Amino acid sequence: MNSNASPLTDESYWTTLWDGQQHRVRHLRRVYVANRHLAQLFQLALANFKHPTLIELGCADSLWLPYLAKNYEAECYGIDFSELGCRLAQRNLALAGVEGTILCEDIFTYTQTHTAEFDFVYSMGLIEHFTSPQAVLAEMSSLLKPGGTMLTTTPNLRGMYTPIARIASPKLLATHRVIPPTTLAELLQNAGFHVIEFGYTGGPLKLSVVDYSPWRAVIGKWGHEVLCKCVNLTDIVVGNFLAALRVPNQQLTSPYVYAICSKPK
Repeated sequence: MNSNASPLTDESYWTTLWDGQQHRVRHLRRVYVANRHLAQLFQLALANFKHPTLIELGCADSLWLPYLAKNYEAECYGIDFSELGCRLAQRNLALAGVEGTILCEDIFTYTQTHTAEFDFVYSMGLIEHFTSPQAVLAEMSSLLKPGGTMLTTTPNLRGMYTPIARIASPKLLATHRVIPPTTLAELLQNAGFHVIEFGYTGGPLKLSVVDYSPWRAVIGKWGHEVLCKCVNLTDIVVGNFLAALRVPNQQLTSPYVYAICSKPK
């Protein structure tokens, strides 16, 4: 591992998180405003590629790898160090009837022997889990071909989501670095990327960006299930209502920070 990038989490943290998902089959549902916004970012990032070779870093339980394999005829790879998370990612590919390669390996080990192999590199929450996001971005850059494109997203744990996270999952804040859009753009520029665009995304509301799993121990399995269903229903109903009112992406309520960049030729 890069000596400058110490993780804020360990495998046990992720195993506990994904354990609650292994008995549920999730689907990428466009009824969620956030998914529609993220799909638009993928469309922009992949506009210049046909049949791209791509990799998702931190791919555990990924719903986007099957989507990209189907919609962009992409050769898909995913990498994660959580064995359980990798099994879930492979399951999602199989359920979608598409092929992909899931690598259960540490990213920093993988980059030592694989360089400049991918047209597109993306992460849906990764760099914020390390003490040095800059060092992680340098590793990501090494995987990208010159002229390739990268999409980076992180949770927006500012605005309304900060007090929600303090109540729902205090550990969430301890395992994330808060990275505003301007900071993310600066980090990417320092890593040698050309930043195409950056900002907030995901629509006007996504309460499920916060992890509610700690409440399972307080209100029980079924109580936790009801809580998550209420959160998801709120995301759908209220999120689409606010989207219809054209509430813009912004710091207060949007769930994600993103940046699209390219690697100079």
